[in-house]
Amino acid sequence: MPETTEMEKTTAPAASPAPAPAPPKPRKKLKIKKWIFLGLLLIGGGFLGYNAYQAAGAAPVVQYDQATIQDIDSTLSVAGTITPNETKQYFVPGSVRVAQVNFKQGDAVKKGDVIASFDLSDLNLSLQKAKLTLENAQLRYDDTMDDLDNSSQELYDLNKEIRRLQARETTYKLAYDYFHRYPTHDEELDRIISAYKTDEDDEDDTAMYNAWQAIVEELTGMFSQRQVLRGNDLSENNQKVLDNDLELQKLEYEEIARIINRSQGGIVADFDGIITQMNLVEGAAVAEGQDAVTVASTEGVLLRFSVGKYDVDRMEIGQTAEVTFGSKKLTGTVTRMDGAATVETDNNTTNTVLKGEITIDDPNKVLKLGMDANGEILTDQAFGAVAVPVEAVKVDRDGEYLYTITPCTQGEAAEKGLWELHKTYIKTGIFDDAYIQVLEGLSAGDAICPVMAQELPEGTLVSAVPTGAAAQAAAEAAAQSQASQSGSEG
Repeated sequence: MPETTEMEKTTAPAASPAPAPAPPKPRKKLKIKKWIFLGLLLIGGGFLGYNAYQAAGAAPVVQYDQATIQDIDSTLSVAGTITPNETKQYFVPGSVRVAQVNFKQGDAVKKGDVIASFDLSDLNLSLQKAKLTLENAQLRYDDTMDDLDNSSQELYDLNKEIRRLQARETTYKLAYDYFHRYPTHDEELDRIISAYKTDEDDEDDTAMYNAWQAIVEELTGMFSQRQVLRGNDLSENNQKVLDNDLELQKLEYEEIARIINRSQGGIVADFDGIITQMNLVEGAAVAEGQDAVTVASTEGVLLRFSVGKYDVDRMEIGQTAEVTFGSKKLTGTVTRMDGAATVETDNNTTNTVLKGEITIDDPNKVLKLGMDANGEILTDQAFGAVAVPVEAVKVDRDGEYLYTITPCTQGEAAEKGLWELHKTYIKTGIFDDAYIQVLEGLSAGDAICPVMAQELPEGTLVSAVPTGAAAQAAAEAAAQSQASQSGSEG
């Protein structure tokens, strides 16, 4: 048997395994997502290569976004203090003693609650004494006048005529008033004036009035005549003393009665509120005009705030607001702006501000007077506005502007996909935290450069990298293109 060679000793290779089944064809949706990812990756890679691109002497690279359509709510943030819309200070009505204090400082009161009452026993005694003193003064005066009137026949006759005319004047006045009130009651009218009526024509409205006024004029003359006759028997000074004494007693009596009347019900709350100051102590004697109690209303609550000179022209009465107090959010309305500015000093810094008030809807009484809260005032709104990011707008001596770019359409620049840079002046409107409205100079979809790494002259050719809305639009366009290609291949 022949010898086996080395090659013949080598083990033969094993049979190859069966080929694995082909994976299923991926869905088009996954392809679209892949191309969106690749598009964003290319955009990011282009921006990261900025320094290398610049070092090679190529066109400057800029980021660009695009003008979009936005609804803009322009708001102004303010901070302030919660205050009542009404505060009332109550004073002691007279020199009295405090009988009872029903509430203390910080307590809530309802409209009609008796906050404190007074002991009026001393005042009632004083009123009784004043009444007696007044009666005595009146008696002295009447006696003196009667003595004077009886001292001469002329005065006696004059007073008799005065009393007769006074009765007649009273009757005519009643008849005239009744005639106007019940003009058809002729029988009753006749009965009233029958005792004094001597002329049938007095039933006429005008004649009756003239007769009444004639009596008044006659009485006035008689009073003057009596004063002269009395002066013949009583010096002017003595008569003045009598008059003054009587008048003083009347004033004293009326003043005590007034104090009792004002003090009788105690101090009563005029509205729902909080007692912010209480100066009364039970049993203490207090003087008239003393500051007794202060009540701050809870029926209406305000946020008192201030704005600087740059925001004053944005404020209007009637603007709506959202007030934040801790975790609570409430609605409100700007109801007041002061007519004059206020100077405030804070940490040795002086600011001139205009103060205003937001009336807050607080049905559940969650706000606490005297505490701080924040407000967001809606100063203006624009719907469907052409808008750009706030940081894109700049200002120079000629006005507001931003940088825009347009794609090159001719020559080598177009082949390289370069863009031309422009300094575009615009007119802006309202703004919020993110966007500013463009009224003139720009259209939706225009390419803008929100941030410029360096200032470049007008007409500079640049290489552009999309960001923001522009990047999203580019990625969606790439995805749609790939989807279209995939569809045609399928």
